[in-house]
Amino acid sequence: MLAGVAQANKFYEEVAATQIVWFGCLPNEILLEFDVSDNKVSLPLWSSKSRIERLKKLNPELLGDVEARSVSWAQFKENFLPNLQDDEKVVGINLSGKNLTGIDIPASILVKQIEAFG
Repeated sequence: MLAGVAQANKFYEEVAATQIVWFGCLPNEILLEFDVSDNKVSLPLWSSKSRIERLKKLNPELLGDVEARSVSWAQFKENFLPNLQDDEKVVGINLSGKNLTGIDIPASILVKQIEAFG
């Protein structure tokens, strides 16, 4: 869990500095999402394209078809955030490693954290 917290803090810091959020897109413009505990769905987000590219090399069977996409922080808040307000949706922050480990948090906390680092 400590590694996940460290990755999350790096995410907040980098997104606050760059104002860019990265996510994965599957063929046919389908957002990369994972089922997680408690019947929730997690939208994984990263603070850089290189993080996604590194994971694709570690997990080609899972992420081989994923394309890294970016959106400005302002566009994320305007276009993605309304869809993430559902209690059954969370965001995965800078998932890393072969097993895609990290933390999942409600989108409202994500916004507060990034704005606190800004």
